Order: sequence, then C-alpha cells, then structure tokens
Amino acid sequence: MAALKANAIASFIRAPGEDIGAALIYGPDAGLVRERATSVSRQVTPDLNDPFNAIEFTDQDLKAEPSRLADEAAALSFAGGRRLIRLRTVGDAASQAAKRLIDGLDGGYLKANALVVIEAGDLAKSSKLRKMFEAAKRAVAIPCYEDKPEDVAALAKAMAGEHGLSFDEDALAYAVSLLGVDRGVSASELRKLIDYVGPTGAAREADLITVEDVRATLVDTTADAVDAVAGAALDGRQERLSAALRRSAAAGASEIGLLRGLQRGVARLSSAQDAIAAGANARDAMKRLRPPVFFGEQAAFSARLRSWPRAKLAVAMDTLLDAEAAAKSTGAPQRAIVERAAMRLAALAAR
Repeated sequence: MAALKANAIASFIRAPGEDIGAALIYGPDAGLVRERATSVSRQVTPDLNDPFNAIEFTDQDLKAEPSRLADEAAALSFAGGRRLIRLRTVGDAASQAAKRLIDGLDGGYLKANALVVIEAGDLAKSSKLRKMFEAAKRAVAIPCYEDKPEDVAALAKAMAGEHGLSFDEDALAYAVSLLGVDRGVSASELRKLIDYVGPTGAAREADLITVEDVRATLVDTTADAVDAVAGAALDGRQERLSAALRRSAAAGASEIGLLRGLQRGVARLSSAQDAIAAGANARDAMKRLRPPVFFGEQAAFSARLRSWPRAKLAVAMDTLLDAEAAAKSTGAPQRAIVERAAMRLAALAAR
C-alpha cells in the first residue's frame, strides 16, 4: 500500500481497521509524528499504559530477537480485544523485525491480534523500512511533513473549536504568522493561548480570540528574535542583523522559522506596495494588511516602504525561496544558508 494521503490519513487515524496490522508513521515533523501515533494508538486502547493491552519496544529490545515484534503482534490479549504494540525506531534499525511482521501479514500466516505502530524520523525514499511499508498490503505508511500555513490555520481553528472558541480573522492570520512548522510546538503554543482566553462561557465579552489575545500569549522570546532578524535585514542594518542572528540562535529559533519570518516581512511589504500602486497612501496600505501594522511599528514600516520598491521586493522573495529550497534539500548547513540569505537582503536594502 502506498503512503496514505491527507484524507486517507485522517480516516485511518479515526478508525484504523482490523485488516491493517501495522502503521509506520515517519517524517521530519517530530511533533506531528508523535501526535498521529498517539491518536492512532488511543483508538486501539484508551489507556496507553494498560499492562494487558499495550506493549512498547525499542530498537535495542528487538536487536537480538527480531522475531519478537511478529510474535507479540500475534499474541492474544488476556483481557480480550485488540492489543497495541508501539516501537520508536531510528533509521532502518527495525527493518529486520518489520520484515518478519509484514511478510507474515501479507503472506496470511500471521493473524494480527494487535496494531503495531512504528514511529520513525525523516526517512529517505531509499529507506528499507519506508519501502517495505509502502509496498505492503496489510500495513500503511503515514508521512508527516512540516506544516504549511494553511495546516497551522486549520489546527488553530480546530483546537479553538473544541473549547467553543473561534478566531477573529486578523487574530488567526497573526497567530499563523507567529507559529512555526512543527505540529507539536504549534499545538503547545495554541493550548497556551486557549488557556489564556478561557473556554466558552468564561467571563469575557465574546467567545472570540482577538489579536490582543495572540500578542499577550504567543509573542515570546523566539518570535521576538525572528522579528528582530527580519527587521534588521529589511532595514539594511548589517551589524544589527549579525547581533540579531546570534540572539535568535540562543533563543532556539529554527532556521526554517527564520526564513519564514523573512518571507513574511517581504510579503507584507509587497502587499502594501501593491495597495499603494492601486492608489492607496502608505497609512491606508498599512491598515489594510492582515494583521494591520501596529501603531508602534508604523514608522519603521513606512521607512521600509521607501527602501523597498516592488522590483527589489521580487528579488528579495526569490532569494528567500531559493534559500529555503537549498536548506531543505542540499544537505548544506541550514544556519549558514539562512544567514547568507539574510545578509543578502540587508545588502539589497542598503542600495
């Protein structure tokens, strides 16, 4: 069976059918891997620590005896019902144990009385484990790639909806701009926001999450560090940019998060320049942005509009998109790629 796609992934997570005996959940987004593995596992047994219906292996457990995985998958539960087996693996370390399991499932000589859930990191297309699951008839492969902005927006709306809350349009756009690409981190930050707002019925005017709520909870050290890098680059201040890049590393800002922050800054300037080209003045153009430019930031943003005509902004965005592609595919150090791109923007701004 090939790797599941979006709708099929959601269906499987909600109801992993008993015709499927194993699921490989892998990818670069560790938070999403954990979330999906936990969600699937809870469909089998709500208590993941149930001593009768849940067992967990490591690569070390299976190294000397790879057959244990298939043996446990076939074992009956003392308490009745389907059992859960979880394995957290690295690379292809579990490929021998997985092969015995899948051969038995697809060959029809192993009746699975458990669902085997294997969590892995980012696996290349050439990975033995990944290829094995993608070709299996009674196992599935579930990839977990970094969230796109629309994925983060969907997550934010779903989590808010569970508590009877909804986002103001500007607040949702602002929250998405601050959150990163890791599902686990995004979910943790959104829980903080929801706890701050309070569930439906709490003492507030409306069950609506506002820009002020987002600013009060999600604008933290990391987000500030990313904004400082973008601001210094777009202002053409190379010395300030060097210091901001050092602070961002100390704050734990990810390289892709920095690129997204730079892209966001260029995109907002581009949108404002488009509005000005259509006849708006700078003040109105800033108000039309979503979220709008806050009062304390308007002077700096106005100065950037004077430094960044539309043609120069197009060059800047191409530079950042090329940097993101290189950071994700070339194997070169991501930090060096991002810092070089930021310095190029600062040089462009100063021209």
